[in-house]
Amino acid sequence: MERCTAFINGEFLKNETNSWMDVVYPGTNEVVAQVQSCTAEDVDKAVECAAKAFKKWKNTPAFQRENYVKEFVALLRLDENYKTIGKFINLEMGKPISAANSEAFYSADLAEYQSQWARRIEGEVITSDSTTERILIEREPLGVIGVIVPWNFPIYVLIRKVIPALIAGNTVVIKPSIKSPISALKLAELFQKAGFPEGVVNVVVGADEIVGEALTSANIQMVTFTGSTKVGQQIMKKCAANMIRVSLELGGKAPAIVMEDADIDLAVSAIKGGRLSNSGQVCSNTERVYVHESIKEEFVSKLLAAFEEVKVGDGRTNPDIEVGCLVSSADAARVDKMVKEAVGEGAEILCGGRILSELGDSFYAPTILVNCHQKMNVVQQEVFGPVLPILSFSTIDEAVELANDSEYGLTSNIYTTSYKSVMKLTKELNFGEVYVNRQQGEAYQGYHAGWKKSGIGGDDGKHGFEEFLQYKTVYLSF
Repeated sequence: MERCTAFINGEFLKNETNSWMDVVYPGTNEVVAQVQSCTAEDVDKAVECAAKAFKKWKNTPAFQRENYVKEFVALLRLDENYKTIGKFINLEMGKPISAANSEAFYSADLAEYQSQWARRIEGEVITSDSTTERILIEREPLGVIGVIVPWNFPIYVLIRKVIPALIAGNTVVIKPSIKSPISALKLAELFQKAGFPEGVVNVVVGADEIVGEALTSANIQMVTFTGSTKVGQQIMKKCAANMIRVSLELGGKAPAIVMEDADIDLAVSAIKGGRLSNSGQVCSNTERVYVHESIKEEFVSKLLAAFEEVKVGDGRTNPDIEVGCLVSSADAARVDKMVKEAVGEGAEILCGGRILSELGDSFYAPTILVNCHQKMNVVQQEVFGPVLPILSFSTIDEAVELANDSEYGLTSNIYTTSYKSVMKLTKELNFGEVYVNRQQGEAYQGYHAGWKKSGIGGDDGKHGFEEFLQYKTVYLSF
């Protein structure tokens, strides 16, 4: 059995007094690995080492920081490395093996793109009121960054945050989810092999109430987090005490609007993928559909057929499995409770609507609900599972009102062939991202950021990179 320890100051922790935590495959609750839990003292040590390393790392020329990342990318692309990491993503959180391997492999592409910002750190020269003065606005790194990573994309999100932080000149202390720590520690091996200086990259593992508490209380300059809105609010409160900067990508309740002139086959294909990818456990997934009443019957019929064709099962070895287990039996029970509640309020199950106990307690059947109304929890609250409520509308203004009726504002989708509808909807929808005639999926060069309770700050592209820099204004009098 694989046994891993935290990675601090360039080496893996050797402390036999720390307790071991089991890591389980959620499809069977089988123990697949163990990880040593960090103490608050371990976190303090990691932060101290990162702070010490920052003094030198920030003054390392940016192109040299890029070269470290390039060496890391080359290692990650090797079959034996990305497939090993993919294997543990699969075992830890149940993502089918083909999708887990893809997450690890394409994380290398993301890291390569982000490394190219090394030569694009820009400042400004501002005109002064005096002819004997120049005003410079420079960009500098922040310092030690706490990176708190979710279980649903344990490597992609880690890379998304860590590489731009490093390229900008910061050092990092990473806390992966206790549900998916091994893949992050396997990635730490590649940072070590790539030759990153001691203390630049650190990985601490343990329960939120110990490790998370210690990290958000430490002498760091920023916390970047992806996860639930509830936890994001707790982190924000904790960081406020020490004025620690936060970047929070939180929950979502993405609407998909299917207009009367939509390409229905395109909409069905994209919405199926947008709801069922990662077994529905994606904050940007399609969580609710509003379809024009004139095409509702045809759309629902085709979507039902598409859902019924989905291959569900144990994704550890079968590359054809599209939907695997949820991350835990408790999550499957929570999803089932939301579906039963909706049925009690009048919703009708067209397919699914049950735990697939023949496969295991963590498998939930892809589910379509109709006869839903706007106030149902399944329409208002994040399901984070393979369940899709469908509602209808009669006018475009009604569609906008229904879609915007949410405390979340991360992603949204539009399906239409009308230029006027595209222009109106992209202007009036209150979401950080609007996808037109395609499934959700952020571009490396875009900007993934939510509105309302979906977060503060964001990731990707120029604007995501700049999250990890701060301004310094220099007045030069001569």
